[in-house]
Amino acid sequence: MTCVVEPKKVAEWFIQRNLDNPTNTFKGNMKLQKLLFFSQLIYMCKNNGETMYDERFSAFDNGMVLEPIRQEYLKNYKELKEASTKTIVLPEKVIEALIITEEIFGKCTADELSELSHQFEAWAKYLNLSIEDNNYHNKNKAIVPYEELEKELYRMNKVLKAYEKRDLNDEEEDY
Repeated sequence: MTCVVEPKKVAEWFIQRNLDNPTNTFKGNMKLQKLLFFSQLIYMCKNNGETMYDERFSAFDNGMVLEPIRQEYLKNYKELKEASTKTIVLPEKVIEALIITEEIFGKCTADELSELSHQFEAWAKYLNLSIEDNNYHNKNKAIVPYEELEKELYRMNKVLKAYEKRDLNDEEEDY
């Protein structure tokens, strides 16, 4: 894996576009987490399995989460928002994945995105592995290896094929 960008910069990019709505709330954070997840998968599909960043997702009740970014949003939203008002420089192939993510998932609610993320077997597997006695959630056991997500890239590839087909159909329409 190669770290192309810090996940915090990707989060700032989404915040800059007000995609964490409703902002500075549980639902805003949840939506941001799912956008981070789906953008990473899109990037992996477009770049032969390479990841944007090395940090791994964790399986939480509401779907996949980058725990450091979740905590940052909870504790330092004001600083994240302030950083998002500045110019965010990202590599072109990262921007491409983020724009596709915004176009496909940007208008979805946090709950809709959460439900979509529950379709991934890796989420269910690692959520179940993380639950211990008395329903205690062991965060260390909830971390999902990228090898597990690579097995499920076919799901995102189907979404991307439908997205690209839609773009082709839009170009062919006679106005």
